Amino acid sequence: MRGRAVDPGNQPDHGVGGVPASRRPTGVVIAWMPVSQRSATIASRLGYELLLVGRRGFRSPWSAPLAYPISAIRTATFIVRHRPRAVIVVTPPIVAALVVAPLALMLGAPFAIDVHTGALRDRRWRWSAGVLRLLGRLAAASVVTLSSLAPDLERPGARIIVAPDPLPDLRAGDRAPGGDGSGSPLVVAICGWGDDEPIDALVASAAGSPWRLVLTGRPRRRIELPRNVSLSGFLSPSDYASLLSVADVVVVLTTREDTLLSGAWEALALGRPLIVSGTTALRETFGDEVAYTGPEPQAIAEATRTTLADPEAAARVHALADAFREANDRTLAELATALGTPMTQAED
Repeated sequence: MRGRAVDPGNQPDHGVGGVPASRRPTGVVIAWMPVSQRSATIASRLGYELLLVGRRGFRSPWSAPLAYPISAIRTATFIVRHRPRAVIVVTPPIVAALVVAPLALMLGAPFAIDVHTGALRDRRWRWSAGVLRLLGRLAAASVVTLSSLAPDLERPGARIIVAPDPLPDLRAGDRAPGGDGSGSPLVVAICGWGDDEPIDALVASAAGSPWRLVLTGRPRRRIELPRNVSLSGFLSPSDYASLLSVADVVVVLTTREDTLLSGAWEALALGRPLIVSGTTALRETFGDEVAYTGPEPQAIAEATRTTLADPEAAARVHALADAFREANDRTLAELATALGTPMTQAED
């Protein structure tokens, strides 16, 4: 997904560093990961380019020292070659921000740091909070997903913008995977198979239940599945959207506080009844419009039964999605202003 770069106004085409002004991107969102729905949506909404710098085994700490130099070279090459007018860099890893910040300053491009929860709460990255506070004084803005994360970055001269994930533009394909013709309700659990997800409890909650459960994502370990539970495996974007669009309920869970769930925003975008973990951060974000559960099998099963029986669940989600879209428009406009770039209409 890529936004359209627009040259504002009728400025002389002098260019920067040999790059014609008319060919310079309005901005770029850089994330050192193979996929990022949040980054892709923000880039599209702002009319920025998207640079995803993935690596094999990106979840494996041992591979980072080998991959970071290559990621740094790719990032620096893009910035120097294209000279974007503004840059948003995602952290973790903090190394990405340390590469981008001096290059952006040298080229006179405002930059923002999109600080994901893991940068401040994951034990692997908590040490970098002090560095992020220092960089925040140089950045046009530091962006966080939750207001509870803002105090970690507060420092004189720093601008902090709270911007939950924008609702993505998901487009379903012609077929809807997951159907078995039984007519049983379909529950889809959006899984990244991280350590903070109660996968075993999810599976146990469906055992003997009158609904079908499909777990998305690539399993990172073997797990025993009851007859009414299946794994979708990796799906194309259109097939993934198709699966969510026919779900009677979507479940997205975490055991970690101060964590927003990308899957929850995907369910909202498609107007599907939603169950999330009952953490303080998620309750403050979604209010009374979605259902909550604890990480135990019994709690998950009860929340699923209640939501399947609730005739107003989908209507509340639709209303919540509309409210989020309006709020996000204001937030992204604030971010665009901080970076000195106009809001542009994204390309399809």
